[in-house]
Amino acid sequence: MSLKNMQRKLVNEYLDVFIIMLAFAGMIFSHALMSFSLAFMAVRFLFANKQRLKETRKDLLLALLSYFALMLIASLWSENLNEAIKQLNKNLPFLIVPLYFFTINPLDKKKIITLAVGFVSFLIVSSLIALTRLYFFDYNDIRQALPVGSHIRFSLFVCLTIGFAGIYWFKHRKEIKTSHSLILIAVIVYLLAYIILSSSLTAIVILFVLLLPTSLIYVRKRISKTLFYIYLFLVCSSAALLGNYIYSCANDYFVPKETANDTLLIENGYYCYTDDATKRQQQEEQMARGMQQYLNISKDSLFQDGEYQYSYLDIACRYFNSKGLERNLQNWNLLTQEDKENIRNGIPNYVYASGNPLKVRLYKTFYGIEAFRVYGKVKGSSIIQKLELWDKAISLSKDELVWLCGVGTGDLIDELNIKLKENNSQMTDCGLRPHNQFLTTWITFGLIGLGVFLVMLFYPAFSTELYKNSYYICFMAIILISMLSEDTLDNQQGILLFCVFNSFFISLKAIKS
Repeated sequence: MSLKNMQRKLVNEYLDVFIIMLAFAGMIFSHALMSFSLAFMAVRFLFANKQRLKETRKDLLLALLSYFALMLIASLWSENLNEAIKQLNKNLPFLIVPLYFFTINPLDKKKIITLAVGFVSFLIVSSLIALTRLYFFDYNDIRQALPVGSHIRFSLFVCLTIGFAGIYWFKHRKEIKTSHSLILIAVIVYLLAYIILSSSLTAIVILFVLLLPTSLIYVRKRISKTLFYIYLFLVCSSAALLGNYIYSCANDYFVPKETANDTLLIENGYYCYTDDATKRQQQEEQMARGMQQYLNISKDSLFQDGEYQYSYLDIACRYFNSKGLERNLQNWNLLTQEDKENIRNGIPNYVYASGNPLKVRLYKTFYGIEAFRVYGKVKGSSIIQKLELWDKAISLSKDELVWLCGVGTGDLIDELNIKLKENNSQMTDCGLRPHNQFLTTWITFGLIGLGVFLVMLFYPAFSTELYKNSYYICFMAIILISMLSEDTLDNQQGILLFCVFNSFFISLKAIKS
C-alpha cells in the first residue's frame, strides 16, 4: 500500500474520532471549537456515503430531529423573529448531530475508549485550571474560574464521568489490569473532591439522588456481601457527615445567640440591625466614620459586583455583625488587616473568605432565604429566583392559547418579562428563562410541543430497549434530573452534550434487524 493511500486510510478511519474529540474539547474549553466540530459534522454528513443512513431505522432519526422541526415550525408565530433565528442557530446540533451519527460507521471499542480517555483528560485539566484559579488567584466564584461558561453544565460532565467510570469498573473489574483499576478509582475520587472543593450543589444533589442509590443496588447484586456492607457503611457515613455539617452550619446561622426577634434579619446567629431607629442611625454614623478612618472609603461609596452595586456601609455593618461585633468606631480596632481587606473587597461575611467553598455556598444560600423572609428580596438567591420564575412562568402558561400552542420559538423571554413586569417582580428585565426545561418547553411550544419533546426524549429508548443499557440510563437520568431545576438545553454546552451522547447511543441501536 502506498504512503498516500495509507494516509488516506488513517484519515478516514480516525476522522470521526477527531471530530467528536473536537466537540468534547469545545464543550469543556471553547465555544469556537464547538462551532468547528458542528461544521465538520455537517460537511462529513453532506459528503459521506449515505449507505448506513439507508440501513437505519428512520423512525428513530425522525424522533431525534422532531425537536428542531418543532422549533422551526413554532418560529412562524414568533413576533421576535431575530430571537427565533438566534434560537434556531443555537439549536442546530439537534439537526446536525443526529444526521452525522446516523451516517458514519459505528465506532469500535478501541475508538470509544480513546474518546472516553480524551473526554476525561479534558475534564481533569479544566477542573485543575478552575481550582487553581479559585484558590490561588483572584477568582471568587467557580463560574469565573472555569475556562468556559456554565458551571452547571460542567457539573453534569463531572457526574457523567463519575457514573460511567463507576459502571465500567463494576462491569470489567475482573478483566482490566490493577493499574487501570487504580486509575479509574483515582479519577472518581478526584472528581468527587472537585465537587466538594468547587461547592457544586447541583452535582452533589445528582450524586445523592441518582448515583449513590443505583450504585448500592448494583454492588449488592454483583459483588460480595462484605464489599457491599463496606460500601454501604462508607455511603451512610458520608451522608451522615454531610447532613450533620449542613445542620451545624444552619444552626450556627439561624439560631439566635441573643434575644430572639423574628422581625430582624439574622446572620451567623446575630441580628444585622436593631429595630431602634435612633440606635441604628448612631451605629451607621460610627461605622461610616470607621470606614473613612480605616479604609478611606466614604459612607456613600458603592461596591460594584458584576451587574449589581452594594453599599459599602451595608457591607461593613454585615461584616461586623457576622463576627458578633457591635457596630461602633471602637470595634474597628478589633479587626485584622485581612478583615479590613475583606470589607474593601466587598465581602459582607467573614465566612465568605474562609476558603471553605461548601460553607460559603451554604451561608450565601442561607442569606438569600433570610433576606427573602425579612425583606422579600428575590435577587441574589438562586433558589428564590427560580421559585419566582417558576411561579410567573406557570401564570404565563394559563394565558389564552399559550397552554396549547406556546408563545413561539423567539418570544419566551419577552413574554415572561411582560408577566414579571405585570406582577412588579424584582426579576423584571432579568432576561432569564424559567430554569426548568419542561416548563420552558411547555411555554415555548405549548402542550403539543411538550408532547413532541417527551417523544424525542423517551421513544428511542423504549423502542430500542436502550433502557436496559446502564450507561444510557445513567446519562439520561442525569440529564432529566438537571432539567428539573435548569434550562439544560438553553446554552451551546448543554445542547451539544445532550445531542452527542444521545445520538451516539441511539445510532448504535438504529440498524434495521
